[in-house]
Order: sequence, then C-alpha cells, then structure tokens
Amino acid sequence: MCRRFSLLAVLIVVVLTCGVMAEAEGVQYPVTVTDDMGREVVISSRPERLVSLAPSWTEILFALGLEDRVVGVTTFCDYPPAVEKKQKVGGFSDPNIELIVALRADVVFGTTIHHKVVTELERRGIKFICQKASSVEDVKNNIRMAALIAGVPERAETVNAEIDEKIALVRDALSSSSLPDVGKRTVLYLLWDEPVMSVGPKTLISDMITLGGGVSIAKDANTDYPSYSLETVIAANPDVILAPDVPGGAGVDPQTLKNKAGWRAVSAVQKDNVRLVEDNLVSRAGPRVGEGVLEMAKAIYPELFE
Repeated sequence: MCRRFSLLAVLIVVVLTCGVMAEAEGVQYPVTVTDDMGREVVISSRPERLVSLAPSWTEILFALGLEDRVVGVTTFCDYPPAVEKKQKVGGFSDPNIELIVALRADVVFGTTIHHKVVTELERRGIKFICQKASSVEDVKNNIRMAALIAGVPERAETVNAEIDEKIALVRDALSSSSLPDVGKRTVLYLLWDEPVMSVGPKTLISDMITLGGGVSIAKDANTDYPSYSLETVIAANPDVILAPDVPGGAGVDPQTLKNKAGWRAVSAVQKDNVRLVEDNLVSRAGPRVGEGVLEMAKAIYPELFE
C-alpha cells in the first residue's frame, strides 16, 4: 500500500511539474506566424517532426534544442556535427518531396529558393516556413518564429542573447578605440573577381559589415549582388577587401588577386589588406551570426582584436 501511494505521489508531482513547464512556455495552439514570403501560416498543434531544407534553419533548430524532432536535413547541412546522423532529403535546391512526405514531416523550413515546392508540400498537408533574412535582426526574428512554432519561445531569447553578446563585444571594441578611421574603413566584399561581384545593402553580409564597423562600397547598390568593372573598384579604392573562405578552397584567392592585372592599383591590395572570412559564419542566417559579425570586425580592424 505504501509503495503504491509513493508511486502515485511521484506521478502526481511529475504531472504537475510538466503542467507548470507547459504553462511557462506560454504557447497555445493554433499558432499563426508570418514568414519571410509574407505568408500567414497556421500551425494547428505542436509539430513533432521537422525538416530543414537549409543549413541556416538546421543550425537554428539545433540551437533551440530541437534536434530530437528534426527528422530530415539537406546534404549541405554540416553543423553542428550531430547533424550528420540525420536523414538526408536531397540538396539545397532539389529536395526529395516524396522522401519528406515519407518522413511524415509536420513542418518544413526552407528559403525563397524553395518557392516551387511550397504548393506541393502544402497540398499534402505539410506546413512550409520560408526564410529570407537580410539582417541580423531578421535572423533573430526567425529564431523567435521557429521557437514559437515548436512551442519553446523562451529558448529563442537564450540563443539571441548569445548573438547580442558577440555583437556587444564588437561594439565596445569599436567605441573604445582610438583609431582615427574606426567606423570609416571602406570594404569591398568580393564574392567573385571575374566579373567583380559584391553584396548589396539588403543582404545579411552587408549588415554584418556595417555592424563590424565597415562601410561597404556597394552600400548604394540597387541589387543584392551587384557587379562592377575593375575600373569602378579602383575608383572606389576600398581600404579592405574581404572574400569568403569557402570549404574546399573555392572562391577568391587573396594571393592570386595581388598578381592579377589592375588590382595592384587598389589600396587594399597594396597594403595587404585582402583577407578571407569564414563563409559559414557570414553567409548563414543562423545562430552563429554574432560570431559572423565578430569575424567581420576582426578582418576589418585586426589591430583591435589581436
């Protein structure tokens, strides 16, 4: 009798504790969110099976502690390391719809590149959430949205606080600096050099450059990925040239750039201010964007972060 009573008491405590935790989450379904395509998406109940079609979303879901609910990712999702154990549902631009359906996905997280699969997924009763983050604040909002959909909104604030902490380190270093040109160094972010291609003002990378204390020479561009002639670059004469350090060695090679005709006329090349930044930190709209801003600041003002 005593044992039965003890077991009953334990069960009551567990139920009450779970009830308090659920109430603390503050989420009542259905939940309606507006994604980055401007679509209102209604989530009728807590989703238990999540699929990510972008490395950025995968990082967000794992950072929110939802890895046990992630049932599918792309072949390009490589962080954190635990993601390697997840079922692959295709590449970034060519997801396998039938496999996603077979995985009984409740919600699929993707980007604007996946607009063609939205109708097919939703026809099968699978919710789709789109991401197109053009700033760090957009990323933080997407983290909040994913957490709300999953029923764990408080976790978003923990993740976002870590982002803010990294950005605060950069802001403090810049504001306390005695460098005469702090906040004024001009930057060319070089996606490619033949032809010259950079990033426009409505991109995440451009926002990171600004937060890192730089001034992008493409800040007035009217496209996300503007192209320039070498003559235009020489006229702009950036203080620093940054390029993505792409896994596998693809992308711009700073050493090769120095030896290309015409580039020696650029101040950044003359002063050896051509530097690589880790591509996954600065191009992924995920929880490591704070590290991305720090990476930018270190590349623009290395003397402040030695």
